Amino acid sequence: MKKADTTKRAQERRKGFTKKIGNTTYEVSFHYSQQSRESMNNKIIRLIENDMHGMKNN
Repeated sequence: MKKADTTKRAQERRKGFTKKIGNTTYEVSFHYSQQSRESMNNKIIRLIENDMHGMKNN
């Protein structure tokens, strides 16, 4: 299999969305490990809490 075919297939499996804010359109894509023990919700909550903790220290 060619590298371009592999890359295209990986992009097709990637999750994502598009968000327009003002005149800017953001294309967001993400992937995660199938072996991860942390749910996506828990991961997002952890990231937000870490960010808030960092803001308190500034």
